[in-house]
Amino acid sequence: MALYKKLDLWSISEGLDKMMDYCYNGNEKDSPYWDYYYDQINELCNMASDLYVELQDVKNKLLFQMPAKKIAFCDEDDCSQTATAWFNTAAAMLYDTDMTELLEHENIYCADEWAEKQKRITALGRLTKPQQMLLYTEVIGFITRYLELSAAFDTMEAVISELDYHQSSVNKNGETVLPHAAYV
Repeated sequence: MALYKKLDLWSISEGLDKMMDYCYNGNEKDSPYWDYYYDQINELCNMASDLYVELQDVKNKLLFQMPAKKIAFCDEDDCSQTATAWFNTAAAMLYDTDMTELLEHENIYCADEWAEKQKRITALGRLTKPQQMLLYTEVIGFITRYLELSAAFDTMEAVISELDYHQSSVNKNGETVLPHAAYV
């Protein structure tokens, strides 16, 4: 896992989209090792689609159970602004969140990241305990599951690219098939 991860709502949506598309677009280099890992890749893609559906459920819970909140300079409808704002507020409390990316996705440029984080802490302090518990359990729980899936996905990508790099031989139908180009 990287030191600073993009954990705002838009970055997580983009990450899940990338994972879901990897099953169809991931074998760009026509790797012979792709077939060996296709079942695991397909399973990870299915998990990503399940998380995407769960993300929509989390947004709906935040929309109906959290106070209305708007994002400055945002052209989206009010419904998604409330869910997005509270999701990003909870994500901003994590140490590894890339605040610069989060603020840029909210169209806040050249802002003091520390001051923005303090504003969000103040907003969290004004919530009731049930609202805080809902926010923390739903958002932080979701982010934890996303990070676990992301780590598994990155590992699978790294294994395939490492095998391609070293150009290992492949066993097909009981005979050894050498790579297209081998360096001796």
